[in-house]
Amino acid sequence: MNTTDFTFDQLNEALLSCTPCCLTHETNEDGDRAFALRDGCGDQMGDLFDDLFDVYDYISNNSDVSSYLADPA
Repeated sequence: MNTTDFTFDQLNEALLSCTPCCLTHETNEDGDRAFALRDGCGDQMGDLFDDLFDVYDYISNNSDVSSYLADPA
C-alpha cells in the first residue's frame, strides 16, 4: 500500500494496536482540518498534523507501528 493511501482509521488502528496513543480529528487555528496525536491520558503530543501523510511519516518511525501497517492481519 502506498503511504498516501492509508486512511485515518487505518493509522489510528495501528496506533491503538501498538502504542497507548490514538489519533483524533481536530481543527487548527485557521479553521482547517488537522489531526492530533494523543497519549494514553488524552493529552496532545506535539503540534497538530495538517495531513495524514505527515501522521504516517511520524508514526511509522515506531517499528511496531510500521510492521502493523505493512501487514495488519
